[in-house]
Amino acid sequence: MTPYPSHYSKRGRRASSVGPGMALTGYAPDPYRRPGGVNVKFRLKGGYRQGISLSEATDSARLSRSVSYSLHDLAPDARGRITLKVRWAGFRSLTYEIPVSAEYDGYVNLQSLARRIARAIVHFMTSNAIALSWDRVVLHRLEEITPGIWIPVLTTH
Repeated sequence: MTPYPSHYSKRGRRASSVGPGMALTGYAPDPYRRPGGVNVKFRLKGGYRQGISLSEATDSARLSRSVSYSLHDLAPDARGRITLKVRWAGFRSLTYEIPVSAEYDGYVNLQSLARRIARAIVHFMTSNAIALSWDRVVLHRLEEITPGIWIPVLTTH
């Protein structure tokens, strides 16, 4: 311990005056939206089944635009990224930061989002030595845990 007084206070820094939640997500929290209420669904354009395979997503297959999602729906952080937690039974989960890009009208480009998510899942599968074909793994939707943090819902067939 030094005999000189410390230049730094023992108390933590005060929060900025930006407002509640805006420093983390870039958007003010919506009081009418319940947490975990948004699901981003993926479906091929003209397709009859819900979900797309990882090979279709990495090949930039055209997706249905029957439902559009804005940046506010996905709640990215200040850098424009969402957090993706990939979980698979029997393996340690991994977390990825996925950049989210909006088109000129302010809505998220689902094709690029699906491609980036598929790349993260493929990385997860290769790093954990999961020997499955990309055609057999289907990405159905993203479920929001908390604002900005998402879990992909996957099935195999």
